Amino acid sequence: MTPYAAASAALWVAGSALAVLLAPIEARTAVAAGALAAGLGGAVALVALAQGLKKGTKGLLAGFSIGFGARMLLVAAGLLASGAQGRVALLYAASFFALYAATQAVEIAFVWRSARAVDGART
Repeated sequence: MTPYAAASAALWVAGSALAVLLAPIEARTAVAAGALAAGLGGAVALVALAQGLKKGTKGLLAGFSIGFGARMLLVAAGLLASGAQGRVALLYAASFFALYAATQAVEIAFVWRSARAVDGART
């Protein structure tokens, strides 16, 4: 899992920095909050997937569900905590979901590679 955690963290750092730099000054705090919520959700999701993979298909489904649930709670909690409204709230959501997509791609690659390693070990 280590290279996938490193890839997810690198994407999060680069994406967060870019999002904050591109955001209007009045939205930077909200954009940073969205990036933080996405990073926390991504970390929870990757750990849940790593644990779930050990338990087969049901564990994998549970891992994805835990990751989705964590992100659902974090996007709402972060939005409320940031106090963003109007256009700034849209920028919060944009930063969250852009980083969500990036870290989700890493999670899918992790599951894909792990499944292929298991299949290769069986043959």
